Amino acid sequence: MNPVRVGHGLPSAAQPASPSRVVLLLGVGTAVSLLGDSTLYTVLPRPEIAAQAGVSLAMVGVLLGANRVVRLLTNGLAGMLYDRLPRRRVLAASLFLGAISTLIFAIGRGPGPLLFSRLLWGTAWSGIWVGGNAAVLDVSSAHNRGRLSGLYQMWFFLGAGGAALFGGVMTDLLGFHRGLLIGGGLTLLAALLWLLVLPDLNPARTPGGSAGALHPARDDPPDGPFPWPAAIFTAVPMFVTRFVFAGVITATAILWLTGLVGDGLSLGARMVPIATLTGAFVALRALFGVLGARAAGHLSDLAGRRWLVAAGVMLAGAAGVALAAGRNPPAALIGGLVAAIAAGGVQALVPAIAGDRIRARERGRVLSVVYTLGDLGSALGPPLALGLIQRMPPAAAPVATIYRLCALLLVLTVVFALWRAGAERQGDAQPTA
Repeated sequence: MNPVRVGHGLPSAAQPASPSRVVLLLGVGTAVSLLGDSTLYTVLPRPEIAAQAGVSLAMVGVLLGANRVVRLLTNGLAGMLYDRLPRRRVLAASLFLGAISTLIFAIGRGPGPLLFSRLLWGTAWSGIWVGGNAAVLDVSSAHNRGRLSGLYQMWFFLGAGGAALFGGVMTDLLGFHRGLLIGGGLTLLAALLWLLVLPDLNPARTPGGSAGALHPARDDPPDGPFPWPAAIFTAVPMFVTRFVFAGVITATAILWLTGLVGDGLSLGARMVPIATLTGAFVALRALFGVLGARAAGHLSDLAGRRWLVAAGVMLAGAAGVALAAGRNPPAALIGGLVAAIAAGGVQALVPAIAGDRIRARERGRVLSVVYTLGDLGSALGPPLALGLIQRMPPAAAPVATIYRLCALLLVLTVVFALWRAGAERQGDAQPTA
């Protein structure tokens, strides 16, 4: 073991950081960073909330996708920075930008400042997500990469779900803008935590390019051409998963639930408002995503067949989304939770697949390609889904129709994953780093 030591000048600096502790620090910061973004996805598609922000429903779709569009440009920059600079400083700066973006949305009104806030958040998330996943690969090996990737994804889902619940409750209790102010303040504190406590992981200065690896690592193979085929193949399930789950389903969650239960749910003498109900369901869905991430990552470590596991979880996702498109509320809710298991599983498996195939010195750039295509999918999802819903007559059940098309897309991706599983079995997917 070759432990990493944490931030300069702190009492804990003499204590080695285990892989699990590094992932814990990364996960907590990533989870807190989502307080603003998850609140927007949970409540902003509600017409009354959009009116408070001074935007139309169509503009909401643009705002919810704009941060992903800008990441098509900023992911690559983040990948290059992380392959050359100490990760801690870039990660902390990215989290600070995320806090500022949330605070701007909290005090801004109208399309102009809110669009700027979302573009700033997209830039920040490029640094948080590419860097966080690259750091997880730094401290993992082929034997625990799936487990540690699943652990980091667990924090992402806990953050997304908890932030959605937080945002829904704060919106109902304190108002939309005050809830965002609180979320921005907490994100600033998380940025300070990363700056002071995260270890220095520096692939540019570590022999073999495996910065701060907490396990014995062999040297990278000699430099070669950038592994575009491996990067593109790995990105396909990420693109589809992000389009369906982070794009379409997340942006339409409040509309989907409204179609199932109306403007709220009666519990005895009390009525649970739809914003709080949506936040609660998103939080519950995140817990199922955690289960999927941990189970899929661990299973792929045991089986050594990550693509085959990916095919299985995406098939479950297709079944869940198809079930969610039905009109029976209990069955639809169960389908939504099953789909969440699949979403978590895929997001844990994709970084592990990349880690198996890619030289350590190129992981930042490869992950930037993977997440750029994933962001393209998630950027297309909200405006496409909300635009179609606005144009289709209610009698056509637009949300259900869109969900059925998403289920078909997931089935096609299962076929692709099975093809890659065949190559994996023949040895095409053996580790190169």
